[in-house]
Amino acid sequence: MFLRISSLISLATLVSSCGSVSEEAPGKDINCAIGAGADYANVCTLEKVENADGAFFLLHHPDGGFRRVKMDKQTGKLTVQDGADELQDRTVEANGAKEFEIAGDRYVIPMELLAGPVE
Repeated sequence: MFLRISSLISLATLVSSCGSVSEEAPGKDINCAIGAGADYANVCTLEKVENADGAFFLLHHPDGGFRRVKMDKQTGKLTVQDGADELQDRTVEANGAKEFEIAGDRYVIPMELLAGPVE
């Protein structure tokens, strides 16, 4: 009897842990197109982080992936901080947003989010 009850409790614990939803990534929502042929959607987040070397940005993807980029305050140029992929700067759009691509993933970020304070 004890074995059956403990087996049921174990099974219930396993099932409940499989359905858990991950927490929402911190930061502000931004438009991104993740993967080849993807359309832009407001599903990524931009998190600004300060450390001893200055500020950098984490671009969180909806699948849990992320990219780390840094902006040169003097030139406004963004660079990738992790991995071998290069950042291809597209343009600063008329509405004040910066558009760029990293390994086929595209992002559009309002300049005020890049220049603003850490939240």
